[in-house]
Amino acid sequence: MEQINKNYDAIIVGGGPSGCSCAHELIKSGKKVLMIDKSTFPRHKPCAGGITIKALKHLPFKIDHLVEHTAKKMKFSFGSNKQINLSHDNGSCVMVIRDKFDEYFFNKTLEIGVDFKKINKIKEITPLRDSILVKVDENIYETRYLIGADGANSTVRKITSNLNYTNPVYAYEGIVEQKNEKQVTEFIFNKSGYAWIFPKNEHYNVGIGNLISNKHTKKLSKKDLYKFVQKHFKTDIIKNITAFPIGTEGESYKTANNIFLVGDAAGFAESLLGEGIYNAIISGKYAAKAIVESELKGQEASQIYNKFLEAFTNELKLYKKGAKILYGYPLISYWMMRFGLGKKFMNGYSTGKTLSEIMGKSNAYLN
Repeated sequence: MEQINKNYDAIIVGGGPSGCSCAHELIKSGKKVLMIDKSTFPRHKPCAGGITIKALKHLPFKIDHLVEHTAKKMKFSFGSNKQINLSHDNGSCVMVIRDKFDEYFFNKTLEIGVDFKKINKIKEITPLRDSILVKVDENIYETRYLIGADGANSTVRKITSNLNYTNPVYAYEGIVEQKNEKQVTEFIFNKSGYAWIFPKNEHYNVGIGNLISNKHTKKLSKKDLYKFVQKHFKTDIIKNITAFPIGTEGESYKTANNIFLVGDAAGFAESLLGEGIYNAIISGKYAAKAIVESELKGQEASQIYNKFLEAFTNELKLYKKGAKILYGYPLISYWMMRFGLGKKFMNGYSTGKTLSEIMGKSNAYLN
């Protein structure tokens, strides 16, 4: 009979920002935590690398040494001759290289006492009455809580839920090795998404992505990225081209059986600009808070997390409404941004506000 390891209060699948955020909160409350991942760090992570000010507020440490650029100047393009330039001294976000950011977050998580095991495959997940059995490679673990922080193609989601995110949106990104001279973060909108130019120290992260599906949406390819880069940089040389899904379908997610999905595993990227890091950090944090609070109050952790999700998914729905206007009616969006809304958004993002707060609403769960 196979021996069952019962040493851990919680097992976190995935060592990215959502998993590490969750681990920090659990360790702070005295929990014994095992983190498992198919990768070791550093690893390549396809991502533009913009971290908003509101996300920085929820990190358990400073990342000043990782910042390559602060987005104090931004340019929004709605077609060839309709552009808006906005600025704020704080900057709306900071630019990092995701590989380095993820490695630093992961190492800081190991420093506080999280155990880590590199794995090949999760074979089985079996909820019991008061615990969960997890078969990983040839090992079996019994834990009270399981957190799926394993990204948009989550194994935990596929095994434990009936969620079927059949309509993920996709993006292509790469690196253009030109010296950062413009110092401007750019968004170029179309009718189903946008392209971006994010400056770093020695290069630009560039990409194109669909964020909504409508009659204008077409399947993207590398050719589209090359065409974009040729137009804006007059070069055909792009390094590290990667295609990746963006999970934006998490508005209906609810948890059960002490199995929690967080970050991209739950489809928590927002639909307006595709931001995922803030949502990963805060969902991981609140999954851990739900676990800790449940033991203090004698309530089900899943019920507490679902209460957070009500507020959180309302925020995601607000982003989706904004996306439908931005991409469905770009000309109207241009004039709205030109006559006040753009400045309101820039000021809000640069002072760490959520979209609800920018729109004059309060959401205590997201602060």
